[in-house]
Amino acid sequence: MTYDKLDVSPKNHKAAFVLQHATAEDAARAMIEGGKQKEPFYTFDMDEVYRRIMHFRKMMPRIQIFYAMKSNDSDMMLKLAISLGVSFDCASSGEIDKVLQLNCNPKSIIFALPSKTPEHLIYARESAVGHTTFDTSYELKKIKQYWPEARLLLRIRADGDCLYKLGEKFGCDFDTEAVNLLEEAAALDLRVVGIAFHVGSACSSVDSHTQGLRKARALFDHEARAGRKMHIVDIGGGFLSDKMNRIDQVSKFINMALEEYFPDPEVQVIAEPGRYICDSSTVLYCNINNVRRVKKENEIVNMLYLNDGLFGTLRYNEAWHTVEKFKMSGCKEDEKLETAILWGPSCDSTDRVMENCQVLLPRCTAFDWLVFGYQGAYTFGFASDFSCLPRPLIRSVVSEELWAKIKNCMVFSPTDFVTNPDLSTPLPSRTPRILPSNPNYGYTQTTLKL
Repeated sequence: MTYDKLDVSPKNHKAAFVLQHATAEDAARAMIEGGKQKEPFYTFDMDEVYRRIMHFRKMMPRIQIFYAMKSNDSDMMLKLAISLGVSFDCASSGEIDKVLQLNCNPKSIIFALPSKTPEHLIYARESAVGHTTFDTSYELKKIKQYWPEARLLLRIRADGDCLYKLGEKFGCDFDTEAVNLLEEAAALDLRVVGIAFHVGSACSSVDSHTQGLRKARALFDHEARAGRKMHIVDIGGGFLSDKMNRIDQVSKFINMALEEYFPDPEVQVIAEPGRYICDSSTVLYCNINNVRRVKKENEIVNMLYLNDGLFGTLRYNEAWHTVEKFKMSGCKEDEKLETAILWGPSCDSTDRVMENCQVLLPRCTAFDWLVFGYQGAYTFGFASDFSCLPRPLIRSVVSEELWAKIKNCMVFSPTDFVTNPDLSTPLPSRTPRILPSNPNYGYTQTTLKL
């Protein structure tokens, strides 16, 4: 398919541009400098996801990736993962349904949520999903009633030094609860096939997975003594995403721990990376719609009013997130940095972006754009519909080399790719269209006096 045959209506904006000797940044520059893109947008670099997946496999060849789709469930992200043989960590019936709609094999899904409603248990069972997790006695009783044939993984707590301690919500205590839960599962005639743990999101301690694997080994041994064999270890996610080589050191600890505690190649080892896979693939280009210069505490501060914000896709910012002014080609920018306050587009006074850090930017005008890097994880999913504000659309791009590898995968259709594209083509506007006037329509609302 060539670009001039492409319908760029809102229904077809998700097609990926196949790039020849160009980058995702080149595509964004063409859109902005072409002058037709009026609203904020994302670029999604499929090659960056490919590089991250390949590097993960290289550094931990024994581990199978079950992508945590909660981090980014955009269509092209999921299709790319399927085309590369990646499985899925799903945490709701909605996520399961979304990947099943893409003809994902239900046996390549783990329902990795320890606390589920009966309706979700029934849906997973009827969808032929095979595995799920648990961490309480009550959950075991629900599973016995609604999904007794499920293959179970006991989730234990194994927090490391992390930004978000998932162990405060999920995971049984290894010392006081784990063995009792295994015994209760056996008494209920439920099949426990493995141990799962999660060291916490954005974990910085390199030995946390090692501690989790040590505990898992002890529980494997307990089950073996009882005549019950387990064969799956799920080491969760938590891998930092700011650099691709962030996993290099922790992977050495994980690989050594696997050799020590689980040398049997028959034991299947899986991981649930999310942020590491998708975070660096996506960049937000956000335009400014207003500027005010004010004096605060004897300092001149630039207040920039953006077209995306706290209630959109800029709800959270992490320590590695960056913002910079987009530099037009051939323009010499004044590099003097000044303090800036970034406001979102809503009417809410709390709609301030990156409030918890100092933002320094060159002087900006209402014609400028800002660039937010590392926006691929937990941005779209956390966005709300507050005040009916539209979310930015995504321009997906892929190199010719990667396109040649994946284009014939059954998950893709010919309309998923555009060859020989005009890079300056804008994404469809999210501004509502004016309805045709109807002289017979009776207005009953209170009107403003003119």
